[in-house]
Amino acid sequence: MSHCPAAHKALPVISGISIWKCDVKKFFDSVDQEILLKILSFRIKDSITFNLLKEITYSFTSIPGKKIGMPIGNLTSQIFANIYLNELDRFIKHNLGAKAYLRYGDDFIIVENDLTRLQFFRAETIDFLKDQLGLEVNPKSDKIMKSRHGLKFLGIKFWPSGRNLNRRSLLRATTRLSNNNLSSYSGLIKAHCNYKKHKFFNWLVYEKLINFE
Repeated sequence: MSHCPAAHKALPVISGISIWKCDVKKFFDSVDQEILLKILSFRIKDSITFNLLKEITYSFTSIPGKKIGMPIGNLTSQIFANIYLNELDRFIKHNLGAKAYLRYGDDFIIVENDLTRLQFFRAETIDFLKDQLGLEVNPKSDKIMKSRHGLKFLGIKFWPSGRNLNRRSLLRATTRLSNNNLSSYSGLIKAHCNYKKHKFFNWLVYEKLINFE
């Protein structure tokens, strides 16, 4: 959740600002392995290292007979994902010139005060993803909204005036609470919940963990 303060900072106080929120449709299953290796080849000149990464890349496919996809959970997958989508970052920030852009994994937002300009950013980004990276946006999350209506991003609901943990994330924190994740969930609740929910969480910690030690 380290990106949440950045997301809130990107959400303007002015309620008329527009936000495009989106993610990539089935990202890990859709990565073009040849495009990934081409991107890696620009950065890795050692042939032994590159051949090892090629072997890792080709060891998985989401479509039998095609060089498509990356395994979820593989130690290299998150690194490869960021390298692959760094091309998207560079396009949006440098080619399009978007000033307020944030990506976490394959979820991303662009904030813009000119709706027509934001719609242009959206169209150009969709074309770039398709033509250069072989990816499609998820139609279910492809939305342009006004900041006054709030933004749901990474399990947090943001408004220009504040933010709050959404119900699903709060339920996960309270039901999965243990000594192993206490510090993490406590920080999450403290950062994104109001006093009432914070007080309830502290009571829950006492009841589930401290009172039964």
